[in-house]
This record gives sequence, C-alpha cells and structure tokens, in this order.
Amino acid sequence: MLIVLSMAQQAHAVAADEPQRLHIERSTLEHVLMEITRLSGQPVSFASSLVKDRWAGPIDGTMTAADAARLALQNSGLALSVLPDGTLTVVAAGSAGTPDAQPRDIGALPPSEVHGVGDTGFAVLSSSAITRVEMPMTSMPHAINTVTRGLLASQQPPSLNAALAQAGVASVLADPTAPPLYAIRGYLTNTISVDGLPDKLASLRPVDALEEIDVIKGPNADVASVTMAGGAINASLKAPTAVAQRSIAMEISSHTGRKVVADLAGGFGGNGLSYRFVGLNDTTADSDAGYAGHRVSYVHAALGWNDSATSITAGIESLTSRQPLPPATFALGGAPARVPMQLPFGNVDDRVEGSGTRVYYTASRNLSDDWAIHSRASYESVREESAQWDLGSASSYNAMPNNTICGLRQTESHLWAMSNELTGSLSHNAVRHTFTLGWEEIQERQNLTKPGFIAQATQDPFAPVPLPAATFIPGNRLSQTLRQSIFRLRDHVSIGDRWEVSGSIRANNYVAVLPHTQLKGVVWTPAVGVLYKLTPSTAWFADYMRGFQINTGYFYDGTGMQPERSRQVETGLRWENAHHTLTAQAALYRIDAKNVSLADVSHPGYYTQLAEQTNQGVELSMQGTVVRGWEASLWLSASRMSARLPGGYVPGVPARNAALWTTYTMQSGVLAGSGMGLGISAQGRADAHGDVSFRVPGAVRVDSSLFWHRKRWRIDLFARNLFNVHTYGNTLSSSYIPILPGRTLALRLTHNF
Repeated sequence: MLIVLSMAQQAHAVAADEPQRLHIERSTLEHVLMEITRLSGQPVSFASSLVKDRWAGPIDGTMTAADAARLALQNSGLALSVLPDGTLTVVAAGSAGTPDAQPRDIGALPPSEVHGVGDTGFAVLSSSAITRVEMPMTSMPHAINTVTRGLLASQQPPSLNAALAQAGVASVLADPTAPPLYAIRGYLTNTISVDGLPDKLASLRPVDALEEIDVIKGPNADVASVTMAGGAINASLKAPTAVAQRSIAMEISSHTGRKVVADLAGGFGGNGLSYRFVGLNDTTADSDAGYAGHRVSYVHAALGWNDSATSITAGIESLTSRQPLPPATFALGGAPARVPMQLPFGNVDDRVEGSGTRVYYTASRNLSDDWAIHSRASYESVREESAQWDLGSASSYNAMPNNTICGLRQTESHLWAMSNELTGSLSHNAVRHTFTLGWEEIQERQNLTKPGFIAQATQDPFAPVPLPAATFIPGNRLSQTLRQSIFRLRDHVSIGDRWEVSGSIRANNYVAVLPHTQLKGVVWTPAVGVLYKLTPSTAWFADYMRGFQINTGYFYDGTGMQPERSRQVETGLRWENAHHTLTAQAALYRIDAKNVSLADVSHPGYYTQLAEQTNQGVELSMQGTVVRGWEASLWLSASRMSARLPGGYVPGVPARNAALWTTYTMQSGVLAGSGMGLGISAQGRADAHGDVSFRVPGAVRVDSSLFWHRKRWRIDLFARNLFNVHTYGNTLSSSYIPILPGRTLALRLTHNF
C-alpha cells in the first residue's frame, strides 16, 4: 500500500521548497520520512514494503525537504522522484528520474510517530556497534549504552571522562603522566576505538570532534576486535554530509578559558561529493592546581563521495596538546590528605605534552539489496612527553611523603589497522539470517625513552615551595611491537516476530615482540546470545561470551605477564515506547577473569597481576523524551568485586554509581527554545591499593545549565560542580589521588549558518 504523508494541519506555515533547519535523529526510514513531512510541510509518498527494515539519519542542517529526503535515502538502494504536483515519491533506484511518473493507489495515513522541534535526541533506537549491521536496539542480545549526539550537544562535557560517565564508565588515573584508564563493569582498559578501529588519540582528542560514543558491555563486541573482560568503547567521528551544516561556537570559561570551534559540512554540487571540517583552539591561563594552563589545537578534514550503492570517506586528523598536572593529594591515615589547592608540588610549568596525526578511510559497497562489503583502515602516529615533579611514596600508613621525584617520560606509538567485512542476509519463510564475516590486521609499535637522569628534592606537601623546571634528558630506549590477525564470523538469526538468536566465533593470531620476551599464539573466543520479544516494544535478552586480551607489560623482576582470559554471563530487559522517543535497559551480569593486569604503583612503569577477579552487578539506564520538552539520560549501577593482591589489598572502583542529565525546553510563547539542564553524578566510596591502603570517599556532584536555542543560534551557560563540592577521582596510587575541579563556569555561543 502507498502511504501519503500530508499532515498539513501539523506542518509549519512555510513554503515547501524553502530551506529550513532540520534536526532528526537516526531512526527507521519510515519514521525519518514522516518527520521530514511534518517539519517541512512537503508531502512524501512511499510504499511501506519498500522502506521496511531500513534505517536513516541522523539529518541535521539547513536544507529543503527534497534534500533531506535524498540524504535519508543515501546507500539504501532507493531514490527520490518528484511528481507533477510536487509530491516527493520514494522509488527503487532504477525507477527514478521521470517527474511525470504516476504513483499507485494512495492509501490512508497511519498514526504518526513524531517528536518536537526541540528534541535533543537522547534516545537510542538502533546501533551497528556490536554486529556491524544496523539493527534496532530491541533486537540486540547484549547490553549497550550510547552517548548520543544530542546528549553531547546538550551536556557539552569538558572531557571524554565526563562524557563516558553518562554511560556508566568510571575513569581511573594511575599516575599524572599516563592516559586515564576506563573501568567498565569493574575491569580496567586503556583501549578506545574510533569508527571501529583501535585508536591512540582518544585521550587527547576533544569531545567536540565526536558524533556519538558507544559503550558495549561484555568481552565479545565486534569493535576493533576488542575482547576485554568489561567491554569496549567506540567513538564515532563527525563525518561528511551532503547537506550544508555549518556552525561556529565560541566559549569563555573559568581560568580565563577561551575556546573556538568551527564545524563545517556540505556537498559539492550534485556529484555526490561532500566534506567535513572541524577545527578547535582551546586555551586557559592557569589551572586549579596553580600550574600554567592548557593549550589544545585540533583539525579534522574529511572528504566523502557516495551514490546509491557506494560510500567512500577519507580524512586526516592533526592534534597538539599541552596539559598541566591536575590537582592531587596523597593518602594519610587511610584517607586523602587536605593540601593547599593553588600551590604546585613542583614547578608551575610542569606539564604533559602530546601531538599526533591520523589518516583514515572508510568504504562501503552494496552488492545487492541484502549484501554489502565494508572496508576501513587508519594509520596513527602519536608522541607524548611528560616533565613534572611527582610526590614520592610514603613510608607508612601514617607518614606523609617528604620528597619529590622528577618524573620524566617520552613515548611514541605507531598504529596501523585495517578491517574488512562482508555483511548480508538470507531469508527462508519466517527465518532470517544476518551474517557478518570479518578479517582484521592490527600492527602497533611503541617506543619508550627513559630519562637519562632523575632528580629528587625535599618537599613539604602542606607548604610546598617552587622547584626548578623539569627538563627531559633522553636515556635508554625500549621498543615493542604487536601484530594481530583476526578472523570472525557472526550469525544473527530472526525467527518469526519474537525470537532472535546470535552466535559468533573469532580467531586471534597474535605475535608480541617485547624487549625481554616474545608472546604468540592463536586464541578462539565464542559468544552466544538469545532475545525474546515479550511485546513489540519489550525484549528479554541473555548471553554468554568469552574474552581474551594480550598483556604486554612486565613484572618488576622483568618477567612477562600471562594473557588475560575472561567469560561473562548476562541477562536483561530492554524497552522503548510506542513513539520511539524513550528507551530503557536493565542488565544483570557476572564476569570472571584470570591474569588481570594492574599497574604496579610501587614501581611506575611495571605491572602486577590478579590471578582471579570476579565482578557481578546490576545496571539500569533510561534515555529519551519523558514528556514533550523534557529529555533525560539516567544511569544507575551496583556491583560487587572479589579479588585480592598479594599484600591483601582489594583494588577496585566504586561499587555504586549514578549519573543523571536532564533538560526541559519551553515549547511555545516568547520563551520558546529556552530551558534549563540539571546533572547529578554520584559514586560510593572505593578501597584502593598502593604502598599503603586507603579509601577514596564517595561524593555527589551537581551540574546545571541555562540555555536559549533558536533557529540560527544557541546560548548555553554551564555551572559545573555547582555547589563546589570537594571530590576525588579514582586512583591506584596512595601518593597520587586526583582532586576533581571545583566550581567552574562556561558560557557558549553557537551560530548556525
């Protein structure tokens, strides 16, 4: 039956061909086309059977209804035809181009599924993060949480750590010179993927460059062949779009902060070429700890080309960063000591500097309506150097450190990765198979230059005095390489309208050449999952999966570490409302792992290992539109860990965590588009290990925002840590406990043109 979408009574009173600012989140193709009609007033007709099981979006920019519809139909095998009366009609790609083509009989309009113009897109309706094939969330047999583009734009998190907290990921700092670790379900990882490929720029790249972030729970997600115990993190870069999408944002903040962000996208004529440019410059004069401020410069440029069957994107990123040391304290008497915030332990110029370049491409080709091939590859070169004074270790539980050590380190990473996939589906009666066959090559080389000289000085942390500038003097250089060849096969089977079964197997052929040893082998990791749809909008899921991770670190005595092996059992429920604007998820899990790597804080640069670790817990999350104008993202978790280090210490992250970000936007009147946001983050206390045992206290922090969003511009005022609560970050060291920022203010003005 042909559906005609002509909701004139709900449409805006504008000419149908007038360019308009449209914001439509990713959803089913039918839903996106209905939104285009509702927001533009331009009728669109399509056969329901033609758009079934297809997805489209996101669509964001100033464009006509026809341009928006063409954007929605990209890579779908469908095209747009314009009838004599101006109606836009969706047809098979080979049938387009005749304006006088006559449509078939017109049927009745089904109930519309719409959300308002002020929708900020917190809800997540589909994802390809696990299977690499776009699938509805209600068909996913695994737990997954997504920080959407709308949520990132609303919250404007100052760092990746802050963004990931909204998906239940806790950041952990082992020492001020190393990138943060991320705790997923109690297991630590420093690996983040970008567009499905491993990435070393993640801790340096600004959040303004990202479209969304997926956190896949459990060890067997098809993201950069990551099979770590807790799960995987995958960020998506902003990509070229055919429709004009241009904005300039300027932000001022505490510590004389200045940030300028340019985000430009659009097409080149009608030949399928498009571009994306993101440029950022971010500086501050000083920091909370009294050090000199930070400086970040970032550029991302990409070109894209597509037709009805092919999509190709190639791009380059370049970044330079200078970060001061964050404020920190140490453990005294089993708890963090109160130290002067604005007096550095070392020199005011102590810093961590980094620079990197990344080039990449992605390509997809539809072989037929059901089969496609995908290829992507990237090369990265990242260099980091630290020069700062660190507090030494305390001699006992009630003793304070009385010396500082000039901590110096220089690292270089060169990473090449390639992934190729064949995806497709086969149907027989009520059974439909969706296949993913993948092959990946990952090669990484890391160079570590140790300092040729390490200085020490006496320092009173309660009354510190300035120390000489830390200077890096190169010493011995160590190198290691890692090569992985991964082959994987996944089959997702839909049986009727209610049952979904997923099974996958992967083989990892790896060789790690380390300074003192060599690791190699072939490891097979399986996973199975099942899902049952209790109703069309509610599903129960369960899964069992195994994981494997190579440990390339060393014990202090120079011996190598055994690879980590893990397994997870999980079950849960997933729900979305009838209008596809609100989603919820609950999961219960248990993860058992062996040979879990952990930083040896008594000997920086070396590692220790947990023979066994077990984590079990429950997670609850909700995202989307509660009522018209009210958006919310909520995360709750509680867990229990069983593991001990040789000294009897129990390492861990907080067992109870919560994160909320919610906004309300006025829908009418002179204040239409204005509103406020409220964020609450809370975590329980956490036991930590180190030279002495201590406990990081729990805390509750409140963030807020006021905003006014119009068609061409938006103003956001943020107050983070509104009540200036004294809170501490998660850590693994008794001599380095991060102090989180106090109250900070930021005013951001964005102009769309």
